[in-house]
Amino acid sequence: MTPHTTRAFLALASLVFLAPAACQVPDEPQSGYPELLSDVKSEQRLTRGETLYRMHCVVCHGTNGRGDGPASSFLFPPARDFGTGRFRLVSSQNGAPFDADLVATLRRGIPGSAMPAWNWLAEQDLWALAAYVRALATLGFEARLVAEAEAHGDPALAREAGRIARERLAPDARIAPLPAVSGEPDLARGADVFRRHCAECHGPDGRGQREPRRNEDGTLNWARDLTAGFLKGGDAPSELTARVRCGLPGTAMPPTELAPDDERELIAFVRALIPAGSAMRLVHTRETLSAARVAAVPDSPAAHEWNGAEELEVVLAPLWWHEAAVTGARLAALHDGEELAVRVSWADATGELVLFGTGAASDGAALQLSAAARPALFGMGAEGEPTSLLHWQALRLDELVSALDWAEPLGHATHPTVPGEVRADVPRYERLLGRLEPSSDVTRLSVTGLESVLGATREHGAARAAARWAEGEWSVVFRRPLAAQDAGDVPLEPGTRVQLALALWNGASGDRGARKSISIWQELVLAP
Repeated sequence: MTPHTTRAFLALASLVFLAPAACQVPDEPQSGYPELLSDVKSEQRLTRGETLYRMHCVVCHGTNGRGDGPASSFLFPPARDFGTGRFRLVSSQNGAPFDADLVATLRRGIPGSAMPAWNWLAEQDLWALAAYVRALATLGFEARLVAEAEAHGDPALAREAGRIARERLAPDARIAPLPAVSGEPDLARGADVFRRHCAECHGPDGRGQREPRRNEDGTLNWARDLTAGFLKGGDAPSELTARVRCGLPGTAMPPTELAPDDERELIAFVRALIPAGSAMRLVHTRETLSAARVAAVPDSPAAHEWNGAEELEVVLAPLWWHEAAVTGARLAALHDGEELAVRVSWADATGELVLFGTGAASDGAALQLSAAARPALFGMGAEGEPTSLLHWQALRLDELVSALDWAEPLGHATHPTVPGEVRADVPRYERLLGRLEPSSDVTRLSVTGLESVLGATREHGAARAAARWAEGEWSVVFRRPLAAQDAGDVPLEPGTRVQLALALWNGASGDRGARKSISIWQELVLAP
């Protein structure tokens, strides 16, 4: 959607969103929202939603919400194309989302994908984003119908495309919750219902079958492992009931109608499969990390100065999902008034320094710093708001070359043209791979947006790292001066707050380049 077409759409907002079928007043937060929204209020909300969408969402979902943003080619599962009119997490009988469904998805994100949780946004911003996403979905679905009408020479469909799109995106009655009953659930009966209706895809133990399924649009999907926290929605009885009755529109999971008692026992059994707390294990949260002041920042991950340092658990989302992806890490930070040290620790079963195959892939970590109060999540800065990237790899290719030692001569080289003869003037050497240690080199670059990364100047020496792998875990200490190194660097001062984000690569699983796991922004506070 261009800014011009967006403005034109905003002028029609009240016609689309205040129609009785589409206006979901009961879903609105009660504070700050009147029972009947005025046209001005609707337009203001859509304008705010557009601003937020362009800041945070365009990079994956694209300007028009078609799932074709600049980062979309790096994502699996792919970014949702809103123009299909199919949203996964719904609670209506006709499969269209309420605004409350969209807001719930924004709050939680989609664990098992690159879609993070946006629970750190203000409540009114979540509802504004939901309204704008619905606008994009309505326009996108209408455009699909118009294209279909033109392809088949159907002028009637073209004329009715807008009405059909609005009806498609307007939810009807909300599914009714099951009435409460007393007594313990019959888990054996629930297991039998699960076996008959769910086990074909999710497996008898709820861990998900390995064979992938296809979505309606042809993209790959798979049945979720209910025991591992990869839940698209939450694990509350009402949420699981919605998944059963509504299915996941657009996927291989259909709506399922069950007798009330069967449904009740099934929900109880599914909840029993989900370990306590695991449903929130992969949901991002935005926290504050304090960097205490010490006499001198440590240069080792095991230094005693870290013993009393605050440590923050951080969730990461793999941009390209795979079983060995890094989904969590721990952050700690210290400073001495001159330098900042940030320690990053994460589980890694192999501690691979480098792999060879179709290319080279190394374990790695990167920190991103921003002085902006609310930087764009995936944007890597913006014009006038640069971010500073510190990138470490366990082993760099130039260091790999230097690790190749020359051995003593092993005879002489074979003659290139005469079989069986050797050339006495050309000794033959064997290259030996020397001992490999984790690199201490850090690449620093300043970026002002995703497109600026490839052309950014890469500098070495301004920051450095100390890393070790032991007992299935990497620990890497990044050190950098507090003072900015150039106009594009982020200055750090005691008593100030900056934003910090993390990226990790698992070389053993082929992570490299844009195939990585990322966190959302966390706030870093440097103690005075």
